Amino acid sequence: MGQATQGGAASSQDVQSQIRGGPTAAQQAEGARRPAAESLGAAQAALNEARGFDQSGKESECMDAIRRANRLGGRNSH
Repeated sequence: MGQATQGGAASSQDVQSQIRGGPTAAQQAEGARRPAAESLGAAQAALNEARGFDQSGKESECMDAIRRANRLGGRNSH
């Protein structure tokens, strides 16, 4: 449906939202995915940092980076 409407209103609710200056449902969904992607990227960066610490023999720093990656990735560290 996104291609058919090309970001435009696809329902009466979308039309009403756009009249008020708000986003369509598709635009809202896209916005909701962006933070998750940013968190994933930050988690991957923390894991890369952990790998570097591991290769350098810096165990404490490695474990800190892993905990940070878990937090960013949505996992609780125990």
